[in-house]
Amino acid sequence: MSDQSNAVVRRGAAELSGVVRNVQFRSELRGENGSVQVLTFHLEQQDAVGKQLQPVLVELRGVSLEGQVADGEQVTVAGKWRNGRVVAKQVVSQTTGASIRARRPPLWVAVPVAILFAAFFAFVLYFIIRGFSSVGG
Repeated sequence: MSDQSNAVVRRGAAELSGVVRNVQFRSELRGENGSVQVLTFHLEQQDAVGKQLQPVLVELRGVSLEGQVADGEQVTVAGKWRNGRVVAKQVVSQTTGASIRARRPPLWVAVPVAILFAAFFAFVLYFIIRGFSSVGG
């Protein structure tokens, strides 16, 4: 019978500590809405007896990123498990004391944009349906 006591739960909320390896930064285009900044790294962890665990991929993304992290830093990551990786909300470096966060669009910007998009879509759909119904009659 295998020992499941050291098994890592990889769903729901995540709060992990470990050493940063393989830091990568990129910018991804998001259509006409601009770009999103993405920071990824592997988090190396050890179990209670010092045995190396499988590295965890950590991803932090937002309109912009505040702070930085480098290979070899000891960090704590808070976020959620998603598709085998941790999507971080915040990374805190125990080595430097720095906090790395992703800035997202403020709600007062996102809501009006969503409403305008929905109104435009409804307007176009109305004229498409109205146009098709007048062709037959």
